[in-house]
Amino acid sequence: MKSNLIMSLCAVLIASTAMAQEKNNIIGQVKKFADATMVHGVDTNYIKTPEQPWQVSIKSRVAQTDLQMHSTVDGAELFDGGGTMPLIMGVGDMATDPRIMTRVSTSLGVKVGYKGLSVSYSFPVGGDKGQNLSLRTAGRWYSVNLRWHKFKAKNARIHYAGAAKYRWIDDPNATTEEDFFTDWGDPESWDLTEKEPFASPVKLQTLIFDGCYIFNSKKFSYAAAYTQKTYQVRSAGSPVAGLMAYYADFKYNDPRNAELIYWMDGIGRLRQYQVSVGGGYAYNFVPFKGMLISGMFMPMVTLVNRTKINSYTSNVKDVAHAHLTDYAIALYTDPNAEYPELSPDKYTIQSAGSDSRNNRIALNFTTRLSVTYNWDRYFINANGQFNNFNYKHKAMHGHLNDWFINASVGVRL
Repeated sequence: MKSNLIMSLCAVLIASTAMAQEKNNIIGQVKKFADATMVHGVDTNYIKTPEQPWQVSIKSRVAQTDLQMHSTVDGAELFDGGGTMPLIMGVGDMATDPRIMTRVSTSLGVKVGYKGLSVSYSFPVGGDKGQNLSLRTAGRWYSVNLRWHKFKAKNARIHYAGAAKYRWIDDPNATTEEDFFTDWGDPESWDLTEKEPFASPVKLQTLIFDGCYIFNSKKFSYAAAYTQKTYQVRSAGSPVAGLMAYYADFKYNDPRNAELIYWMDGIGRLRQYQVSVGGGYAYNFVPFKGMLISGMFMPMVTLVNRTKINSYTSNVKDVAHAHLTDYAIALYTDPNAEYPELSPDKYTIQSAGSDSRNNRIALNFTTRLSVTYNWDRYFINANGQFNNFNYKHKAMHGHLNDWFINASVGVRL
């Protein structure tokens, strides 16, 4: 019994010693990695490393995504003046331009860093209620960012432009079409913009990766401007080379959105894949001790530019004809009849397949700006980034603008 107890105590002691050694090894590896992420081999006349290894900061972020779409279709295809739509005939091209802008989102958080490593947590406080994930790392010669955004849009500002001719019911008891309808009127044009709710929310998702290589890493510090893990003590610039990958998914293929799909030439879902490379210039300007103003501009060439669309057919023409006919008959009996509301629940859609297309080489750009002030242990920073992405598929094209501004107040320990 006694020997068993001794053996058990020895086993516990050995296990505890092994766990302590393993813990020390893990801590040692983390410390080694943190040291490796700090800048080395730089010109200390331009870049310096803080004496304090720890960094704690309170940060905020505002961001917005702006999607603009454009579709041009033959008016005679939308409104053919016969068959299921005998009361309206399109004239020339018709353009539809929905613009979806998220509410400016605001978040607050805290970041804790040790040398070149950091971890942060943020929570939303207002604006866009979508889901966001952002990862960033910067070393002596590189910078990498990854941002994911998923949200729903309940309304859009839509611009309509086009022209059509109308005719009405002259005699509902007539036996011939000539007597049943009035003559076609003169073309009536429209050019208007309205804020309209979607019958079913549009679902949007974007994933953006961008990284850059810094050529003059001995004198120029990207981290000084965007992560504050170094000091830029003298002005310097650097040519930069960049890589950007972009994925977007615009999805509104719900039967209740059949009318929007109809106006968008039957397209109910669009996915965009882009890979771009580019080159530009970044500059850190130090007007006086502690102050840093940093800017970067990088034109980019989109080498991979692929669009995949899902098309749908619907009963929009049938429903619109029945609705307009009811209104025309009501006008025949009551000239003051009001135009009745059309319920989107009457719509149905059917898949017409998908189509992928490689688009031609396109030009995009990315630009960044940062302002930092450092005291001995404290610092404040504000930095922002703007990206522009374009897409095209047959008569449909558009662009997405994505921007954010980060601000932080921190202390080094």
